[in-house]
Amino acid sequence: MKINKFIYVAVVGALFASCQSVETPMFSDKDAFVAFDNASTTIEENANKEIQIPVSLVASKALDVSVNFEIDTTAYAGKNAAKEGVNYRLKNTSTTLTYTSTGELVGYITVEPIDNSNYDGDVCFDIRLSSPSGCSLGANYTTSVTIADDDHPLAAAGILGTYTARGESPFTGEEGVIYTWTCEIQKDADYVDRVWFTQLVPTVSGITYKSIMGTVDSDFRTITINGSQDMGTYGSTYTLQIDFNGAGAAVAQVSNGTISISSPVLALAYQDGTQAGYVTGVRTCTMTKVE
Repeated sequence: MKINKFIYVAVVGALFASCQSVETPMFSDKDAFVAFDNASTTIEENANKEIQIPVSLVASKALDVSVNFEIDTTAYAGKNAAKEGVNYRLKNTSTTLTYTSTGELVGYITVEPIDNSNYDGDVCFDIRLSSPSGCSLGANYTTSVTIADDDHPLAAAGILGTYTARGESPFTGEEGVIYTWTCEIQKDADYVDRVWFTQLVPTVSGITYKSIMGTVDSDFRTITINGSQDMGTYGSTYTLQIDFNGAGAAVAQVSNGTISISSPVLALAYQDGTQAGYVTGVRTCTMTKVE
């Protein structure tokens, strides 16, 4: 098989700026605010420990301020709302976080996940800050918390996880060149028999990858991956699709921590809907799970 590689050249201009002195603005106490460090948090169901979710006071110095918080499951009603006492325990004895002028600039909301042996799917809840005293609320005044179910059947089958991928270049003039890269296989949020491959082709500078979906068969021995899926962008003008040398799909074989795709796995570039050529790929792809 001979495949001519598509060549993309990016020209980057240099930017020069003159330096000038500026006066450093002062951060006064009236500008102080509290906010979550992260807009979302994921907790493993089997963490077997209390998880602290930080809420930071952003100020020039420690201050005497406070903020309330509340648990809200409205966005997940009827679907995957977490239940206190069933999926988690809130360990704070008060729903008010208090900061002092002699204390720290960070407070914590502490959650302990409750493990079970059933697959219930991931469950979620939001934590919302409110009623600040002596400060304001920052942009991240809400965080979404996901408790990840560790009893997913694909996790039990050993399919989910991080893999080292390996394959030989399929391009003319690059015979014998071996690529290695990292690929994660992640579960789908809604379908138990679906997985997402974070990267099915070798790393190339300029590509922003999107995950590719696969469907796992009932005995966990094969994963069917449909071709022509959107797999990201290349530079500022090219879109990419996964391509199996023209085939409509590829079947990955699963065996003892190894996943193998025997057909070519290629990234096919398009510009304005017109096929431009292949950017990267391998003749076959073999992934070995990282323990």
